[in-house]
Amino acid sequence: MNKDRITITGVVMATIYINILGVIVVLSMFSLALLVYHSTRGNNLLEILLAVILLISNIGYYFFAIARTPDAAFIANSLGYLGGIFLPYIVMLKLVDFSKSKIPDWFVFTMAFFNIVLYVMIMMSEKFTFYYSEAVFDPGPPGTLITTPGPFYYVRFIILAVEMFLSIFFTVLTYTGRRKASFRTMILFVGMMFLVFVVYMTELIINLRYELLPFFYLGCSIMLNYSSTRMSLYDVTLSVQEKVEEVNNYAYMVFDRNYNFVGCNNAAYKFFPELTNATIDTRLNAENYALKGILKWMHDTAMYAGRDGFTKKYIKDDVVINDRSPEERKHLNTELSFIHFGNRRRILGYLVEMVDDTDQQAKIEQLSFKGERLQREADKQAKKLKSLQSSTILGMAAMIESRDNSTGGHINRTTACCATFVEHLRTLPDYNQSENYWDAVVNSAPLHDLGKIGVSDSILKKTTGLKPWEYDEMKTHAEKGAQIVSKVLADVDDKEFVRVATNVAHYHHEKYDGSGYPERLRGETIPFEARIMALVDVFDALVSQRYYKEPMSYEDAFKIIHDERGSHFDPHLAKIFISMKDEIISLYESFDGTDYSRKG
Repeated sequence: MNKDRITITGVVMATIYINILGVIVVLSMFSLALLVYHSTRGNNLLEILLAVILLISNIGYYFFAIARTPDAAFIANSLGYLGGIFLPYIVMLKLVDFSKSKIPDWFVFTMAFFNIVLYVMIMMSEKFTFYYSEAVFDPGPPGTLITTPGPFYYVRFIILAVEMFLSIFFTVLTYTGRRKASFRTMILFVGMMFLVFVVYMTELIINLRYELLPFFYLGCSIMLNYSSTRMSLYDVTLSVQEKVEEVNNYAYMVFDRNYNFVGCNNAAYKFFPELTNATIDTRLNAENYALKGILKWMHDTAMYAGRDGFTKKYIKDDVVINDRSPEERKHLNTELSFIHFGNRRRILGYLVEMVDDTDQQAKIEQLSFKGERLQREADKQAKKLKSLQSSTILGMAAMIESRDNSTGGHINRTTACCATFVEHLRTLPDYNQSENYWDAVVNSAPLHDLGKIGVSDSILKKTTGLKPWEYDEMKTHAEKGAQIVSKVLADVDDKEFVRVATNVAHYHHEKYDGSGYPERLRGETIPFEARIMALVDVFDALVSQRYYKEPMSYEDAFKIIHDERGSHFDPHLAKIFISMKDEIISLYESFDGTDYSRKG
């Protein structure tokens, strides 16, 4: 009687366990679908691959539990092993990539080769004794394999040890600041790998009949959704790209080599609303006369360039499109670029860039002066440069705001204060600078703390005092900012703006007596624009609330600036700044009650 009761209890428990595994499989599918849905921003290929592997493993565990024949059990067992074999390998690759580390390609391929060979041995374990020297199927319920390890069984632990060591190694490098990545995100992946290993070893030691790994695989799959969201935040390049796309007024259309429509950016829809109904990989049936003109120009230009061998270059042109109504005439600045593929530079398609110059042309035609084409080209270049500079400044400033606990309002306040200060300096005969120079100083102000992008989150977001070594790393933001600015703006034609922006980022923490950083410059060897920024930056820091202090009164802040003339600040500039006391206080009071208030 007791034996029958035990048997019935075992069947009930097995049935519950199998149903739970079924629920886990469904939830794993849902988690994978959610990850794919949220992966439209950024490249989450490794996370998606890992989620697929975890789903297949859970499916394998489910079918293993309901298997009633040895053949079915061995197939299901090999599916269940997929996660155990490849999860540590993919996690290792993800951590290497996320921490921007490097490991040799031959090592990556070697590890992949051994993992694949090991998995093949598991798949063939029913016929060969490489992984299991002996395996007997017990139909349960639930089904289980009673195994004796073979030679390849222990190879798995060697491979796993190497993968775990490297994962922990790069995580430790991140923790010590030698890798610029989020330690919190990396520790999630290492913890996931370590936890799965502990559960697996526990199952081996205790010899459980019910598998625990499917539960943890589901948890790992859910964690991937969180980590992929965090990693998109850390993708600085993508963040800037999205910001630039928001303010960009250049329209782009892409066509394949047969002139079929492939796609366009958002600005192109504003140019030609009918593109919203366009079908990918088909010829555009344009109704808008301007779009018809552009398509004809593209076709004729591409045919001519391809025939005469100019496909390695881009072709610019001013396309004038006329309609029956003169008011609907369009002047478009266009550029045709060739999209190539392979070493032989085979044409894969065409990229058309457009900017509507109709309004500018109308003004030029009304003026009717000589050299209008030269003027038009100059205005176009100035417009493009201004758009590029504004996009770059806004995009990079937005990156700083998203990472620093106190920088968001600081950037807006210091930029406004710098503009007010510079407007006054323009009127003084002591400083005979060009209008372009003064504009460059104001436009460079939002970039002065750009180097904080290169400071680790553990320091930048710390809400307590910094340790000496942490403060040393924080001070590196000046030099890093200069490097980033000079690289990002390398192709900007306005070299004075590039020079001023680089100096502002690099030297705004230098002090007049030579005690500042990063190069301990003294007196007028400090660039003039950096001396301006130093005043504005320190004043805002004094009167603003921070996590470690309350805001200082305006009177006390101006007193500090007065007392540190000739030591911290340029004495003449400090005197002028103090003379503007009422105007600067009025400016700061205008921020009260806004997101940029100095009081938080």
